[in-house]
Amino acid sequence: MIAKNFKGLLEKLCSYGIGKYYILHKSDTHIYFGNLNFEKGHLAVHDTEVLSGISPALFEPVWNEGLIGMVCHSKSQDWDSLTFYGLEHCDRAPDLSSTRGNSLIAAENEYGDSLIDFQGSIYRGFDLLLENSFLPIILLTPIKSKYDEIGLIVSDLRTAPMNIKILLKLNDMVTQSIQMTKTMKVDDVDMSAKDFEKYFNQYDS
Repeated sequence: MIAKNFKGLLEKLCSYGIGKYYILHKSDTHIYFGNLNFEKGHLAVHDTEVLSGISPALFEPVWNEGLIGMVCHSKSQDWDSLTFYGLEHCDRAPDLSSTRGNSLIAAENEYGDSLIDFQGSIYRGFDLLLENSFLPIILLTPIKSKYDEIGLIVSDLRTAPMNIKILLKLNDMVTQSIQMTKTMKVDDVDMSAKDFEKYFNQYDS
Protein backbone atom coordinates (compact mmCIF):
# COMPACT_ATOMS: atom_id res chain seq x y z
CA MET A 1 0.00 0.00 0.00
CA ILE A 2 1.38 3.42 -0.94
CA ALA A 3 1.97 5.67 2.04
CA LYS A 4 -0.84 8.22 2.32
CA ASN A 5 1.22 11.42 2.03
CA PHE A 6 3.18 10.16 -0.97
CA LYS A 7 -0.02 9.08 -2.70
CA GLY A 8 -1.44 12.56 -2.05
CA LEU A 9 1.63 14.14 -3.63
CA LEU A 10 1.34 11.96 -6.74
CA GLU A 11 -2.38 12.60 -7.02
CA LYS A 12 -1.78 16.36 -6.97
CA LEU A 13 0.98 16.07 -9.56
CA CYS A 14 -1.35 14.03 -11.77
CA SER A 15 -3.98 16.76 -11.53
CA TYR A 16 -1.42 19.20 -12.93
CA GLY A 17 -0.48 17.01 -15.88
CA ILE A 18 2.45 14.82 -14.87
CA GLY A 19 0.73 11.96 -16.70
CA LYS A 20 1.85 13.53 -19.99
CA TYR A 21 5.46 12.74 -19.22
CA TYR A 22 7.33 9.47 -18.82
CA ILE A 23 8.11 7.84 -15.47
CA LEU A 24 10.89 5.35 -14.76
CA HIS A 25 10.22 2.86 -11.96
CA LYS A 26 12.00 -0.35 -11.03
CA SER A 27 11.38 -3.49 -9.05
CA ASP A 28 13.86 -6.30 -8.37
CA THR A 29 12.91 -8.01 -11.62
CA HIS A 30 11.48 -5.38 -13.97
CA ILE A 31 12.06 -1.83 -15.17
CA TYR A 32 8.93 0.19 -15.96
CA PHE A 33 8.88 3.01 -18.51
CA GLY A 34 5.44 4.56 -18.80
CA ASN A 35 2.90 7.19 -17.78
CA LEU A 36 1.64 7.86 -14.26
CA ASN A 37 -2.09 8.18 -13.61
CA PHE A 38 -4.84 7.61 -11.07
CA GLU A 39 -7.53 5.18 -12.10
CA LYS A 40 -10.53 4.60 -9.83
CA GLY A 41 -8.56 5.95 -6.88
CA HIS A 42 -5.51 3.75 -7.48
CA LEU A 43 -2.04 4.89 -8.50
CA ALA A 44 -1.03 3.27 -11.75
CA VAL A 45 1.80 3.29 -14.28
CA HIS A 46 1.29 2.06 -17.81
CA ASP A 47 4.37 0.11 -18.82
CA THR A 48 5.21 0.62 -22.50
CA GLU A 49 7.42 -2.51 -22.31
CA VAL A 50 10.10 -0.74 -24.33
CA LEU A 51 12.61 -1.87 -21.68
CA SER A 52 11.16 -5.35 -21.25
CA GLY A 53 13.83 -8.01 -20.74
CA ILE A 54 16.52 -5.52 -19.68
CA SER A 55 17.95 -5.96 -16.20
CA PRO A 56 16.86 -3.25 -13.71
CA ALA A 57 20.46 -3.19 -12.46
CA LEU A 58 21.48 -1.53 -15.73
CA PHE A 59 19.49 1.55 -14.72
CA GLU A 60 21.03 2.03 -11.27
CA PRO A 61 23.10 5.01 -12.55
CA VAL A 62 19.85 6.85 -13.35
CA TRP A 63 19.02 6.81 -9.63
CA ASN A 64 22.57 7.17 -8.32
CA GLU A 65 24.21 9.62 -10.75
CA GLY A 66 21.56 11.09 -13.04
CA LEU A 67 19.94 13.88 -10.98
CA ILE A 68 19.39 16.94 -13.21
CA GLY A 69 16.47 18.70 -11.49
CA MET A 70 12.98 18.24 -10.13
CA VAL A 71 9.31 18.78 -10.99
CA CYS A 72 6.66 20.03 -8.59
CA HIS A 73 3.53 22.13 -8.35
CA SER A 74 4.50 25.65 -7.36
CA LYS A 75 1.76 28.00 -6.19
CA SER A 76 4.04 31.03 -6.48
CA GLN A 77 4.51 30.76 -10.25
CA ASP A 78 2.45 32.31 -13.06
CA TRP A 79 2.24 29.25 -15.31
CA ASP A 80 -0.56 26.66 -14.95
CA SER A 81 1.62 23.59 -15.56
CA LEU A 82 4.07 21.87 -13.26
CA THR A 83 7.33 23.64 -12.49
CA PHE A 84 10.78 22.37 -13.42
CA TYR A 85 13.70 23.47 -11.23
CA GLY A 86 17.36 23.17 -12.14
CA LEU A 87 19.81 21.86 -9.56
CA GLU A 88 20.50 25.22 -7.92
CA HIS A 89 16.88 25.32 -6.77
CA CYS A 90 16.92 21.75 -5.35
CA ASP A 91 17.57 20.97 -1.70
CA ARG A 92 19.81 18.12 -2.80
CA ALA A 93 22.40 18.44 -5.55
CA PRO A 94 25.17 16.16 -6.91
CA ASP A 95 28.89 16.89 -7.10
CA LEU A 96 29.34 19.14 -10.14
CA SER A 97 33.14 18.86 -10.30
CA SER A 98 33.02 16.01 -12.86
CA THR A 99 32.89 16.26 -16.65
CA ARG A 100 29.14 15.65 -16.46
CA GLY A 101 28.86 18.44 -13.91
CA ASN A 102 30.60 20.80 -16.30
CA SER A 103 28.06 19.88 -18.99
CA LEU A 104 25.19 20.69 -16.61
CA ILE A 105 26.70 24.05 -15.73
CA ALA A 106 27.32 24.94 -19.39
CA ALA A 107 23.90 23.87 -20.70
CA GLU A 108 21.71 26.71 -21.99
CA ASN A 109 19.47 27.59 -24.93
CA GLU A 110 19.43 30.32 -27.56
CA TYR A 111 17.31 32.54 -25.31
CA GLY A 112 19.91 32.55 -22.56
CA ASP A 113 18.08 30.15 -20.21
CA SER A 114 20.61 28.25 -18.10
CA LEU A 115 19.85 24.68 -17.05
CA ILE A 116 21.61 24.77 -13.71
CA ASP A 117 19.45 27.60 -12.34
CA PHE A 118 16.38 27.13 -14.53
CA GLN A 119 13.00 27.90 -13.02
CA GLY A 120 10.02 27.60 -15.34
CA SER A 121 7.34 25.35 -16.78
CA ILE A 122 8.01 21.65 -17.14
CA TYR A 123 7.60 21.98 -20.91
CA ARG A 124 10.31 24.64 -21.21
CA GLY A 125 12.58 22.84 -18.76
CA PHE A 126 12.37 19.50 -20.55
CA ASP A 127 12.81 21.19 -23.91
CA LEU A 128 15.98 22.84 -22.58
CA LEU A 129 17.25 19.45 -21.40
CA LEU A 130 16.63 17.83 -24.80
CA GLU A 131 18.33 20.72 -26.61
CA ASN A 132 21.45 20.01 -24.55
CA SER A 133 21.46 16.23 -25.16
CA PHE A 134 20.01 15.23 -21.78
CA LEU A 135 17.15 12.72 -21.75
CA PRO A 136 14.78 13.73 -18.90
CA ILE A 137 12.88 11.04 -17.03
CA ILE A 138 10.82 11.41 -13.85
CA LEU A 139 11.52 9.05 -10.95
CA LEU A 140 9.06 8.12 -8.21
CA THR A 141 11.49 9.54 -5.68
CA PRO A 142 10.50 12.65 -3.69
CA ILE A 143 12.81 15.64 -3.49
CA LYS A 144 12.48 19.05 -1.86
CA SER A 145 13.12 22.46 -3.43
CA LYS A 146 14.88 25.26 -1.56
CA TYR A 147 11.43 26.83 -1.24
CA ASP A 148 10.02 23.90 0.79
CA GLU A 149 8.07 22.48 -2.17
CA ILE A 150 7.91 18.70 -2.53
CA GLY A 151 8.17 17.13 -5.97
CA LEU A 152 9.81 14.29 -7.86
CA ILE A 153 13.36 13.83 -9.10
CA VAL A 154 14.11 14.38 -12.78
CA SER A 155 17.06 12.29 -13.93
CA ASP A 156 19.05 11.75 -17.12
CA LEU A 157 18.27 8.45 -18.84
CA ARG A 158 21.53 8.72 -20.76
CA THR A 159 23.44 7.79 -17.60
CA ALA A 160 22.29 4.18 -18.14
CA PRO A 161 24.51 2.20 -20.55
CA MET A 162 21.96 1.23 -23.21
CA ASN A 163 21.93 -0.11 -26.75
CA ILE A 164 21.89 2.84 -29.17
CA LYS A 165 18.66 1.67 -30.84
CA ILE A 166 16.84 1.60 -27.50
CA LEU A 167 18.29 4.98 -26.56
CA LEU A 168 17.07 6.55 -29.80
CA LYS A 169 13.63 5.01 -29.29
CA LEU A 170 13.42 6.43 -25.77
CA ASN A 171 14.57 9.82 -27.03
CA ASP A 172 11.79 9.85 -29.64
CA MET A 173 9.17 8.86 -27.07
CA VAL A 174 10.26 11.44 -24.50
CA THR A 175 10.33 14.16 -27.16
CA GLN A 176 6.81 13.26 -28.32
CA SER A 177 5.54 13.22 -24.74
CA ILE A 178 6.49 16.86 -24.39
CA GLN A 179 4.47 17.75 -27.47
CA MET A 180 1.24 15.90 -26.87
CA THR A 181 -1.19 14.57 -24.26
CA LYS A 182 -1.95 10.86 -24.19
CA THR A 183 -4.75 8.97 -22.48
CA MET A 184 -3.66 5.48 -21.49
CA LYS A 185 -5.00 2.48 -19.63
CA VAL A 186 -2.66 1.63 -16.77
CA ASP A 187 -1.53 -1.12 -14.38
CA ASP A 188 -1.18 -0.84 -10.59
CA VAL A 189 2.16 -0.11 -8.90
CA ASP A 190 2.98 0.14 -5.20
CA MET A 191 5.41 1.89 -2.87
CA SER A 192 5.97 0.18 0.46
CA ALA A 193 5.80 1.93 3.81
CA LYS A 194 9.54 1.25 4.16
CA ASP A 195 10.26 3.11 0.90
CA PHE A 196 8.04 5.96 2.05
CA GLU A 197 10.00 6.29 5.29
CA LYS A 198 13.27 6.29 3.35
CA TYR A 199 12.37 8.83 0.67
CA PHE A 200 9.55 11.02 1.95
CA ASN A 201 9.16 11.40 5.71
CA GLN A 202 12.27 13.57 5.97
CA TYR A 203 10.34 16.24 4.05
CA ASP A 204 6.98 15.84 5.77
CA SER A 205 6.44 18.72 8.17
